[in-house]
Amino acid sequence: MNKMKKIMIVDDEPDICLTLASVLEDNEFVVDTFDDPLLALENFRKDSYDLLILDIIMKKMNGFELYREINKIDNKVKVCFLTATKFNRGEFMNVLRELKENQFIQKPILNQELLKIIYEITSSVVLK
Repeated sequence: MNKMKKIMIVDDEPDICLTLASVLEDNEFVVDTFDDPLLALENFRKDSYDLLILDIIMKKMNGFELYREINKIDNKVKVCFLTATKFNRGEFMNVLRELKENQFIQKPILNQELLKIIYEITSSVVLK
């Protein structure tokens, strides 16, 4: 029997958290949402999540800062960054080099596109 994949969503817009959680839960994922990155960090536990979906632009702490703090706790957790900002990958080259395997999702995104990305990330094998 396959274990249900567990995902943490952190976005300072509660509506985004609710919408993403609804789509993922309807597709057999277990989801925890946080609209406060500091609260997400406080509640994060090593080996608890198959994937983190982090908004990049948030108050208090941006998604990259949150990722770096979480990475100190669990450096094997997979991360996908979510952003409504049109970005030039050149702007984020240092971060991208650091995050090699992590993904970026541009908001808005169609549910099926989101699910395809999430399935690809959560089903890939990570060598430890």
